[in-house]
Amino acid sequence: MKFDTLDKFLNYGIFTIPEYQRGYSWTKDQLEDFTNDLEDVEFVKEHYAGTVTLIKSGQESIGISQFAKYDVVDGQQRITTIHLFLISLYFRLKEINCADDIIIKNVFSKGKTFLRLNNKENQEFFQYLLNEEDLNSLRNFVPTSKTQKNLIFARIYFYNYFQRFTSDKRLVKIYNNLMTKFKINVFELEEESEVGLIFETMNDRGLPLSDIDKVKNYLIYMSHKLDDKQLAKEINKKFGELFSELMTIEHSSITKIENRFLKDCYLIYSGDTKELSDIHKKIKSQLIKQREIFKNKSLFDNNAILKNKKLNEIKDFNNFLHKCSALYANIFNQSFENSELNNSLFRLKTLGKLETFLPLILAVSINKKYRNEFLIPIIELLEIYTIRVYIFGNKKSNTGITSFYDLAYKIHSNKLIFNDLKKEIRSLVQKNSTTTELKKNIVNLSVYNNLDNNIVKFFLYEYEKYLQLEAKINYEFGDLSSVLDNNKISIEHISPQIVQPGVRPLKNTNNIGNLVLTYGNSTLSNKNFLSKKDYYKNSDLLSEKELSVFDKWEDKEISERGKKFSKFVIDKWKI
Repeated sequence: MKFDTLDKFLNYGIFTIPEYQRGYSWTKDQLEDFTNDLEDVEFVKEHYAGTVTLIKSGQESIGISQFAKYDVVDGQQRITTIHLFLISLYFRLKEINCADDIIIKNVFSKGKTFLRLNNKENQEFFQYLLNEEDLNSLRNFVPTSKTQKNLIFARIYFYNYFQRFTSDKRLVKIYNNLMTKFKINVFELEEESEVGLIFETMNDRGLPLSDIDKVKNYLIYMSHKLDDKQLAKEINKKFGELFSELMTIEHSSITKIENRFLKDCYLIYSGDTKELSDIHKKIKSQLIKQREIFKNKSLFDNNAILKNKKLNEIKDFNNFLHKCSALYANIFNQSFENSELNNSLFRLKTLGKLETFLPLILAVSINKKYRNEFLIPIIELLEIYTIRVYIFGNKKSNTGITSFYDLAYKIHSNKLIFNDLKKEIRSLVQKNSTTTELKKNIVNLSVYNNLDNNIVKFFLYEYEKYLQLEAKINYEFGDLSSVLDNNKISIEHISPQIVQPGVRPLKNTNNIGNLVLTYGNSTLSNKNFLSKKDYYKNSDLLSEKELSVFDKWEDKEISERGKKFSKFVIDKWKI
């Protein structure tokens, strides 16, 4: 282990990020932390900038110079960020006619980068990013992956950061502080199988790693303890592919996605639903027990059957995580080949409950005995549960969740067939919801302030489709996704939220009975009901047209329309 300045570290040579590592994932929060640290270091002697773990992989010639090559096992996010920072600093100095090639001596040499990203596409893009001075070109570039998107963001972020500085002396001072005061803790390993050993030790000392990184390193560590170096390499390879799959998920935080994925997979695989705040600890103590190997190391050395059993536990869990990752991304992104299945998932996502039921949906997806077409009726039942229990049942957001986790485990364990699964979900609907309570809540709940606008829009869209089906009329105004995205179609309060002076406000203004989809919200605005009747009468939407028959619109009428709406909900989402 070494403790080096950044200047000394960058002079090690060429850094290669192996394919098994995740892509670049730093976003605004991490970049702000980096620049804040750099500003704070002005007032201190040195700053600890983290740990980098390397494996020496060979030599490479650039021109007449020989450079050592290293695989970056850990620290790739930080190293990538530093290279982007240095090139951005160089371009800013160039703008004010003070550029010095020493700034980028460890970034480029004779057209070759000293940092090589983890696949050909990312590396070609990174090379472009380090050469492109025109920020408009970067802003207009359409990224093909989340890695590229994050790299562009970082490059633009640093461009904007440096625009604050007009003095070359100040910029050089920033450079010197970075290179001399930022200290890196460097581990050099002989081979991959040592990686887990190092990180298990680091975790005990409190250095932070994500949950899924901890699990990866623990599995590598256990493979090392059982003398299976090939398995350690296989774990690295499969986790690299796993990280690539999870990086395709559109979400604000890749760390949250990875931790959620790990938790959901553990639930399915183990059936354990208690105290899930530390999955890494659970895996070490319950699933692939560390104590068994430490306690019986000599026994494992002399007993091939026990040793292979433990190795198979590691292989099976590693393979399970790997297999789940692509399906997990498909569920999250609604990117299956079956468009009907994607639509079912999108509806559940719109209702805000896709993540709630992810373990169950993933368990069905991964079980070979459940065909893909089985997913659609299962998701339809989950939609019924969502509407009757969570939304209009007004139950807590975790009502019945442990039962769904148990079902996911039973599916994985082949203890539950398709027809019995449907019966179980219907039973949970009946247990947690009654028709009498449902009718009452649909009429009386103040939904506009308590539900997400897209959920309200979902129900008003479905109600319009219901009326058209009854009337045998088909006015095509788009599918659910296009209606949700269409700003011209909005939620209209039939009796306005803001009443004119002297007018008595109604009690039920935000109830579902007082809401309707409209193209004319800006036209209708805060007009009273009688002023809106002609617009409603001439509307192409039947849910508006039916309002024109009323002579007045007060709490009684809102309640009556709410009852009609409740009949629609109970009929459409019946058990």
